[in-house]
Amino acid sequence: MSGTTQHAPELRPLRDRVTAPSSLALPSAGEGLTWRPATPADIGLIVDLKRAAGEVDHPRWLVTRDELEEEFKGESFDPEHDTAIALDAAGRAVAYGSAAAPSSPETIVWVSLDGEVVPDRRGEGIGSALLAWQEARGLQHFAACDSVLPGWLASGANDNDAATIRLLEAHGYDRARWWLELERDLAEPVAEVPTAPGVRLVPYGPQWQERSRDAYNDAFRDHWGSQPATAAEWAASDRLEASRPDLSVLAVTSAAPDTPDTPGAPGATGAPDTPGAPDVAGAPDAERVVGFCFVDVAKDEWPLRGFPFGYVTAVGVRRDARGQGLARTLLAHALRSLRAEGLDKAVLDVDAENPSGALGLYQSLGFTVGDRAVSLVKRF
Repeated sequence: MSGTTQHAPELRPLRDRVTAPSSLALPSAGEGLTWRPATPADIGLIVDLKRAAGEVDHPRWLVTRDELEEEFKGESFDPEHDTAIALDAAGRAVAYGSAAAPSSPETIVWVSLDGEVVPDRRGEGIGSALLAWQEARGLQHFAACDSVLPGWLASGANDNDAATIRLLEAHGYDRARWWLELERDLAEPVAEVPTAPGVRLVPYGPQWQERSRDAYNDAFRDHWGSQPATAAEWAASDRLEASRPDLSVLAVTSAAPDTPDTPGAPGATGAPDTPGAPDVAGAPDAERVVGFCFVDVAKDEWPLRGFPFGYVTAVGVRRDARGQGLARTLLAHALRSLRAEGLDKAVLDVDAENPSGALGLYQSLGFTVGDRAVSLVKRF
């Protein structure tokens, strides 16, 4: 989900471009179902639903309990108004949907629509009713926004999930972006790539948290749909059980006082850091993160693929540090770490139209294309 979208100067405030309901009734579709907002107490039921749906819709990856727990605690997520869940007479979750507003829109007001229906209750109109509710809630988010930015209702599906793609397209969503999942066999050797002069590689850790977030926001600022990660979102990601800071790696350099890490300078995120100050004790005072390669290891997903693997969640380099081969150096280092960990393969996802040429880099390092997924968007 990345990219800079330029908004037209003639756009009116988003709230003036949409018509949203002042109140919103929950769906009523599905015989014998009870609809209500979801609560954190429902997370176990939602995990069961998502895993049942995932066996059909995306059989090679899982949604984890801690991911949902972090979502429900999110700074802009209001379960009472942003979720709907349908339970059958036995208390099983048959359908669940959410419409989540962005925390820090910069180029797009991107409302994410996430919804599932258990496979044995499909074909009853439940998914269509849930999507209509999600859209109405998304419009309410837009109606509360004074920004002149474009508004996007956005969802996604694996390439083989034809039913979801058909449903979204029937409601006016366009296939906006394709994503490729790549794999690399770690049994194949990984050449050591020299580090650029003046750059050192260090493991990721809490002492680098804010400077890494700032580097990430700068690196992905020119990618399709990407919006700045907030401090709360970054910390939530770090808390996930799958997060492996010991296998993740940063490229750092000496930082001058007038680098773009200064709040308010180009590329800054607005975090209240003092230029060059460590995030917590342990990071050198005058070093700047210019590149990163973050890794997760989700053991629960290993049986779905039939082998142990690590997932490369993000590789990026600040725009003013590109052209030195840092992305190749960081990824090669991470691949060797994954191999030393005893894992069989590395997996990552890439925007098929990534402007930085990431797909070519990954293929040159031995990654091959597997699954595809698509983002579908309705624009306002």
